[in-house]
Amino acid sequence: MSKIFKIVLVLLVIASIVSAALAVILYMDKEREYTKRLMLEDKLAATLKEKREIEKEIDASKKLAEETEAKLSEAEAKLEGLTAQVEEAEEKSKTAKEDLEIKEKEVTKLKEDIEKEKKEKLTISKKLESLQADYDKAKMDVLRIKKENEMLEKDLSGLKEKTVELDTIVVKPPLKTVSRPEQEESSMEFLNGSVLVVNKDYNFVVTDLGEDDGIRKGMVIEIRDGNEFLGKAEVDKVYETMSSATMLPGGKINFVKKGNTVIESP
Repeated sequence: MSKIFKIVLVLLVIASIVSAALAVILYMDKEREYTKRLMLEDKLAATLKEKREIEKEIDASKKLAEETEAKLSEAEAKLEGLTAQVEEAEEKSKTAKEDLEIKEKEVTKLKEDIEKEKKEKLTISKKLESLQADYDKAKMDVLRIKKENEMLEKDLSGLKEKTVELDTIVVKPPLKTVSRPEQEESSMEFLNGSVLVVNKDYNFVVTDLGEDDGIRKGMVIEIRDGNEFLGKAEVDKVYETMSSATMLPGGKINFVKKGNTVIESP
């Protein structure tokens, strides 16, 4: 009888060790997936920043091109006027030879200025095309990173379902409840953005508001779908051009979707 009891005891110990090892392996896999998600968020933030900088350069180049076009039109109009004056001076009298030479010099200078403006316009056009190509590339990178992030979220969801059977303890940051009296609408302007990513399993969202927009860690934001209030979220991580926020109790995370409006909570 004691021999059978020892065998059963040994089998129970082996089963416990195997279960514990499986739990540790699954927990480590989950941590690696979470780290990968953070890296993707950082990469997405950098790409969005590059996209904004390229957009600013494009706008500046377009403005410069418009100014150059205006200068070119003005110079061409002035050239036409001076040419008409030269022809009129030739018809009036030979005594206007000195004036004619002066006008011809001005015409020559204007022609040189026009050629210079044309060259500058060509240079700006090439730069604009290059910036547009960089902008398109940055846009494609953003779409690719978003797709990778969505695939990562699916992997995290599947991993979470596997770890439930082993009673793995998942440590989550405490949710901070914010209670603040409702304030009447005023002329004060609040931050306004949109939702980029929604993670319903871990109860958080990623927005396109970051340090550049004035977002700070600990701020409370509201999420709306049109006029429908979906809840509040507390900002827990801030990048230069994006941020992540955890939904506060009472929030309708299951109804939040990409593109929902994000505003600063008054």
